[in-house]
Amino acid sequence: MAADGYSLTLEERLAKSLPEGCRFTLHHLSTPPTACPALYAAPPNEEPEETYCESHFLSVSIDSEGSQLQAFAIEVLIYTTEYLTTLFVSKADSTGYLHLLKLPRGIPSPLKIISTTFLQYLIEGRARSDRRLVLSLFARAQNQYLFPGSIENNHKHVLDDRGLIKWWCKVVDPILGTYENDSNGIRRNDLDLKSNGFLRVPGCDTYETQGFLPRDDCGRMTEKHRWLTKDPLRELGRSPDLPERCLIPRFPDDPKARFVETLDDEIPDEDSQTSLSQTPVSPSRKQNNGRWRSVKSLEQFWEMMQFRQECSSGRLVGFLWAKFQPASLCGERKTINDEERLRKPSLTALPTPLRSQHGECSLIPCQSPLRSSPAPELLPSTPQKLISLEQTPTPTPVKWKKSTAMRDLPEQTKHYYWPKFSRGEVILAQKDYQRAGSLLLRLDYAFEMVARDSTGTWINDVAEKAGLKTWGRHVVGKKATSARRDPITDASPAMLNAGLIRKKKRPADDMNGRVVEAGSESKEPGINTLSAGLVRKKAKVVSHIGPAPTEDYQMERPSLTADGHVRQARINI
Repeated sequence: MAADGYSLTLEERLAKSLPEGCRFTLHHLSTPPTACPALYAAPPNEEPEETYCESHFLSVSIDSEGSQLQAFAIEVLIYTTEYLTTLFVSKADSTGYLHLLKLPRGIPSPLKIISTTFLQYLIEGRARSDRRLVLSLFARAQNQYLFPGSIENNHKHVLDDRGLIKWWCKVVDPILGTYENDSNGIRRNDLDLKSNGFLRVPGCDTYETQGFLPRDDCGRMTEKHRWLTKDPLRELGRSPDLPERCLIPRFPDDPKARFVETLDDEIPDEDSQTSLSQTPVSPSRKQNNGRWRSVKSLEQFWEMMQFRQECSSGRLVGFLWAKFQPASLCGERKTINDEERLRKPSLTALPTPLRSQHGECSLIPCQSPLRSSPAPELLPSTPQKLISLEQTPTPTPVKWKKSTAMRDLPEQTKHYYWPKFSRGEVILAQKDYQRAGSLLLRLDYAFEMVARDSTGTWINDVAEKAGLKTWGRHVVGKKATSARRDPITDASPAMLNAGLIRKKKRPADDMNGRVVEAGSESKEPGINTLSAGLVRKKAKVVSHIGPAPTEDYQMERPSLTADGHVRQARINI
């Protein structure tokens, strides 16, 4: 496949997108396509799809006192089959040392720009002109994923569950918008893709889920039909009539994959049916159709997901997809016809246990303490039985000759596409890639000085495995951006007209030199008093008849004499 129009490297893309003055060092590590267990369960009486996994790990470092200091890292796994290409965002984490760059406040987030550019770089590099491509991830908030001890850094900003879902939607939204207007000029000329975004949050209805979708400055959704509050699992299936268990992918450390494994216990295996062949059994149990007994549809599957421990422990988990399909495939579904199914040979290999995960493709081992442990109810008390209906044997690994180097692998087959222009700067074998990931989990990023030593240890270890002295590519942002104003903190004060301002009276001095407010010389605060002209005194009531008494008026007071007669007594008032 030609790469016309794909001449820009990852460093050139980031230089065009990052704000001016941002300086980073990129360390892009990848692996060649490696045969891995099938991502989807095979239908009954069919063999699983031959699947290949390619791992990409991008580390972003800043300069700290002349040494490299890791600030951000993201891991993406690429699964390819004959009919579908799947990009799965496995891990993404930051150390919290981005503040050392002292970037202006209000500029776009460099970490968000790096994530968007890197995902778009892989999508355009792995897209096939006649096959669908889907980007999948699940947002689950945790303190640290890739950098041990980074949570002890006070400058690390850990998003909660709702904030993380919104953050990833904002990361993917510009990629969806690219294939609507083609305004960035960095797309491949041989691609004509149509895109849609999908979001599922177990426990939230359609109205609540729309609250996580990106919006513009006015609070309106970016595009009306760009995002859908459902899943595209049935649209991505090889056939619309497949059982639900054959439509759900089983990614490493995926909550829905663990739920699928629990539901698979409801399906009887072939051994149990053979042992009961001498006794009459019901037709429903005798026929193995590959469908669950309790869950009958994908909608019911998502309804039950909200009661799982990982989705009902007080935190939300968001499942996000971005589907890209060529314009030639719009309106039609690529299925396998009956003749091709008849040509499929019968299975003779041993089935793969259900609890097998694709940990060999991920940088972070499944036994890592940073990976979330399965829910307690998922741990079986008895050994997991082998289910013949699963019929997903591990594909026979491609046995490369010792003299065959990785660079001599075919660039394109019917099962994968591995172009040279989108590979990592360093290409390691799968075992060396896993060792580099295990080393990363044993380092410490709690403090700046210790984090610098850990960064140097990891970079030197990868260079030693690749046979290089130094590696890494420098990027300097060239995009002129203006700091966005915060409408609350950066708003200028509102000035009133001079005619609307009422001046306060100046205080006056009383006779004793004290400062007294005008009109309130002896008034206590909070008491309203009337002026002297508004006070009306009550008239005095006189209890006797005649003229009012004066000071010289003498009132007579009766008294008795010795002989019983009344004697007049005069009292001066």
